[in-house]
Amino acid sequence: MARSLGRGINLGNMLDAPREGDWGVKFDPAYIDKMAGTFTTVRLPVRWSNNAAPTADAAINEAFARRVDSIVDALLARGFYVILDLHHYTQISSDKLHHNEFAVDPEVLDVRLVNMWRQLAARYKDRPPKLIFELLNEPHGRLNGEAWNTLSVKVLAEVRKTNPTRTVIIGPGEWNSIHELSRLRLPRDRNIIVAIHNYDPFPFTHQGADFMPQFPQGPTCCSDADRKMIVDALDKARRWNESSGYPVHLGEFGTYEKADIKSREAYARIVRDEAERRGIGWAYWEFASPSFGMYSPKSGDWVEPIRRALLD
Repeated sequence: MARSLGRGINLGNMLDAPREGDWGVKFDPAYIDKMAGTFTTVRLPVRWSNNAAPTADAAINEAFARRVDSIVDALLARGFYVILDLHHYTQISSDKLHHNEFAVDPEVLDVRLVNMWRQLAARYKDRPPKLIFELLNEPHGRLNGEAWNTLSVKVLAEVRKTNPTRTVIIGPGEWNSIHELSRLRLPRDRNIIVAIHNYDPFPFTHQGADFMPQFPQGPTCCSDADRKMIVDALDKARRWNESSGYPVHLGEFGTYEKADIKSREAYARIVRDEAERRGIGWAYWEFASPSFGMYSPKSGDWVEPIRRALLD
């Protein structure tokens, strides 16, 4: 299925905010019309952890779940592949909590992930095969290496009780780093796709972001060295795919809006071209937020240089 995912987009900073709207954008059904005929796949990041009980059972809030249901079903009805991504479970990776996010007992962090997926897998088990489950976005911190290998096997086993053939996405540690692929240990399962994320060169892609003050505004892209960094990483992912037998999907790449627009266009085009040249499907980060977005809800227009780089 990995090749079928083709060109994708992340509906980021909407349902993965602590509360929808906290980060300046809410889902609008009109977005589906804008994406239709343009993208094959929509990755839907969702902060389930902040919409579930803080206890071990992690009982999911039904009103929030119905909100997600409506979006998932609307996307499926329009023919998209939909990646349901459990996003921003910040405490499980030892990160600082976001504003409006509650803390849980560290002893129940891992079992909550298993139990959230137990509920989600049962909830969506009758949806068509175009719905894909992504177990956890960007494991890192306390979930690097063997800790994530161990937990991901437990979560996958829970999903397989109700979804024996559902396509499931699992990524390596260090924020789904391509350079961590060799440490990923996966069970024998023909319905796994491996997520990779790549924002290199990072000082360029994240310049001026308020959450990354160490990267001031200014760098441009893309020098020969920048291009080599991008190409080498994708080559490494392709080699791992060939040796392991697991398909890979570039689930995130993108640039913060304060970067020079010509450089943003050049970067997007290089990543898109080089990924497609290697048969790797991709999903751009992201659609409509004020930070990384390629579409402006206020004007109703695409950020044309980014649209052109990704889609022309």
